[in-house]
Amino acid sequence: LPLLTFFADIMGLVGGAAIAQVLLHISPLQSIDRLRQAVDTSDAFVGLVKAPIFAFLIAAIGCMHGMRVSGSAESVGRETTRAVVKSIFVVIVLGAVFSILFEKLGL
Repeated sequence: LPLLTFFADIMGLVGGAAIAQVLLHISPLQSIDRLRQAVDTSDAFVGLVKAPIFAFLIAAIGCMHGMRVSGSAESVGRETTRAVVKSIFVVIVLGAVFSILFEKLGL
C-alpha cells in the first residue's frame, strides 16, 4: 500500500500537469514550479506515514475474516463482505483520527 500510495501520488501529479498543459496552457516547468510553492514535504510525509498503518489494518481485518470462513461459498461471500465493510469503516475512522492528530501537531 505505501508503494501504491506513492505511485498514485506521482500519477496524480503527472495527470494534473498534463491537464493543466492541455486546458490551461501551463507548461510542465510552470506546473513543477507551482507544485514546489504549493506542496510542502510534510504533505507527502503524512500520506506515506498513514499508508503502512492502513495497509496493516486492512490486511489484519482481511486475514481475520478469512480465518472465519467455513466450508461453503456462501461463507466466503459473507466474510468477504464483512471484511470490506469493516476495512472501509476503520480506514475512515482512522483517517479522521490522523487528521485531528496531524492538525494538533501542525503537520
